[in-house]
Amino acid sequence: MSAGWVAVLVGAAALAVFVVLALRLTRMLRELHAAVDDLRREAVPLLADMHRMVERATDDLDRVEDLLDTADGLRESAGRIGSTIETAATLSSSPLVRFVGMVARLRARGRGG
Repeated sequence: MSAGWVAVLVGAAALAVFVVLALRLTRMLRELHAAVDDLRREAVPLLADMHRMVERATDDLDRVEDLLDTADGLRESAGRIGSTIETAATLSSSPLVRFVGMVARLRARGRGG
């Protein structure tokens, strides 16, 4: 066998290996393409669902914020009402108010009797 034939055989073997590798690579790329398509088909609806969930959560947080603002307003109102009641209790228990009340009752008895 001459050197030329050896070179042809080595070249043919290399070409065969290259063809086999190219076929495997082509098959792998097709499988990868199919996997990406499957992923896209599943991911797009999931992303849409996640978007809707985030919108709902945002709406819920807005409602909670409104409730907290309302509760804060109620707390402030309750504080003012409590202050008013304390002031009224203090005023109604002062000696001057008692004296004025007693004078008014005595006058009422004097007129009625």
